[in-house]
Amino acid sequence: MRREARLRYAALTDTGKREQNEDAYFAGRMDGHHLFAVADGLGGHACGEVASRMAIEILAEAADEELPESEPGELLGRAFKRINTAIFTYNRDNGLNAGTTLSAAIVAESGRCWIGTVGDSRTHIVTPTSIWHTRDQTYVQGLVESGAISPAEAMVHPRKNVLTQALGLSARVQVDLDVVELACGVLLISSDGLHDYVPESVIREIVLGNEPDMACRRLIDAASDAASTDNTTVIVARA
Repeated sequence: MRREARLRYAALTDTGKREQNEDAYFAGRMDGHHLFAVADGLGGHACGEVASRMAIEILAEAADEELPESEPGELLGRAFKRINTAIFTYNRDNGLNAGTTLSAAIVAESGRCWIGTVGDSRTHIVTPTSIWHTRDQTYVQGLVESGAISPAEAMVHPRKNVLTQALGLSARVQVDLDVVELACGVLLISSDGLHDYVPESVIREIVLGNEPDMACRRLIDAASDAASTDNTTVIVARA
């Protein structure tokens, strides 16, 4: 586990029941900020692991080049579009349809978090009373927002993995950008191998009750116990 600038963090990834791990992640410190990101290459799409790795590499490169001169939210918006163009071009040049989700957070010393998301990897802020998380860009999320189904029903819906957006599959992409305060909460970023299977109450208990390295291990175990069939990647960070 790395300990820098009062923010303690850890990351862990697990292949689960898949033949290969198509997730990729970054957790580190850059120019007075921390950068955390999880990308989940699309299963069933050619070279999903290539797309997720490209996303993380380009994001880290962009942050290294532009922090701290750039406003973090604008940086994320530009980086996501750069990633989308790179993967889309890779697909066109190679006759492929590689794609990936990505949720990324830039965290300042003050605890302010700038978050960018495409797809259904999630950034969460976990407190003793609540879990805030980014909006999934999925078909099922649209059903939840319309009132057609509940969040609990969404977890078992047969089309819960149908994305409305992913990086690399079309020439343009809509990036969801959020600004939140970490305050006394804990930051968690996860691929859907965790949050599609493990209830929020269990996630909250694990994240609040353990140091980041143990929390990551226990989250991966919880996904396995919940019969997750997907790759699972988690990053946990707390002051």
